[in-house]
Amino acid sequence: MIRVLHVIDHLDLGGAQTALLDMLGCRDRDAFAVEVAVMHGRGSFAATLEKMGIPVWELSATKWPPAYLAGFLARLASGRYDVLHFHLQGANWIAKPLAALTGHPVRISHDHASGDIRFRGMASLVPDALAHRFSSRVVAVSGGVRDFLRQWEAVPDDVVEVISNGVNTANFSPGTLEQKLAWRKKQGIPSDAFVVGAMGRLAPEKNFIMVPELARRHPGVYFVLAGEGPEASAVKARAKDLGVDDRVRLLGSVGDRPAFYQALDVFLLPSLYEGLPMVLLEAMAARVPVLASRLEGIAAAMPEEEDGLLACPDDIEDFSRQLRRLIESPALRETLAAGAIRKVRDSFSASETSRRVEAIYRQELAKMLSTGK
Repeated sequence: MIRVLHVIDHLDLGGAQTALLDMLGCRDRDAFAVEVAVMHGRGSFAATLEKMGIPVWELSATKWPPAYLAGFLARLASGRYDVLHFHLQGANWIAKPLAALTGHPVRISHDHASGDIRFRGMASLVPDALAHRFSSRVVAVSGGVRDFLRQWEAVPDDVVEVISNGVNTANFSPGTLEQKLAWRKKQGIPSDAFVVGAMGRLAPEKNFIMVPELARRHPGVYFVLAGEGPEASAVKARAKDLGVDDRVRLLGSVGDRPAFYQALDVFLLPSLYEGLPMVLLEAMAARVPVLASRLEGIAAAMPEEEDGLLACPDDIEDFSRQLRRLIESPALRETLAAGAIRKVRDSFSASETSRRVEAIYRQELAKMLSTGK
């Protein structure tokens, strides 16, 4: 049995966390024993992983002071892991070099971020590039992320590999009319309303500040936002200023994500930067037509006019125009939703993602044995 430890900054709602959850849900249980170490805190996904039979180790209760340094070293000393797999910056910048210094030879980095220098920032390039010197292999979630790693961080071609995120389609399926109406009743939304939903961290790069203006332009349409973050108060204030706060609902963290998607008529993803967002794949798997920003990772996963509609990032006119097309055309919504669910099942399965990542583990272990390290 191959023992794998996944190390991640936190387990609150986020794309990297969701991707990890789906990947581990489809793991090869006969060949791999997996555990998860959280740098600081536990987060909302910890209990879900434990219900799946995956041990979750909290290395430190808080980010400061950095007690996770000692916690991580103690975990390595007691775990006897064959493979270490790192997700997000803290794990890659801090835990991965420590693992190398203590002699753990198979260290996999997983790059979930956007391949846009404006999002990452110049300040991250040096620590990222230095940390990748300690990576046996780097997994990039899209071709754009791979190209960024090559161009900006000098990651060698034979180290980086593109493996798209995958969604567990068993968990995200189309809902029935009864399920849709039950969710809307619980939220106090009219059963016959047109409902647009979005999910993610309420942070500037997700661009949810656009939603109140879309609500103003489309009277009678309800907008529901699932997630928490620093822009929540700004979105609420903007909705109130525009007189649409009755139709812009901020739900906070949503535990039952499948039920959320099943209640929607359209899923909205207005981000300014993305890699390959899990919420996109989840909405597609739930057979919800998607309107998203025209970004590299999104466009590659969801060809325009085939599996969804795209609009220019931060262009309210374009988003409004495309949304109106969806509102006015049930036939268009049906065509896009049908294409989306086919695309996810054919190309973005969490089972396939797991198999490809596990193949990397085996390759690196075989390489280690062949070199005698």
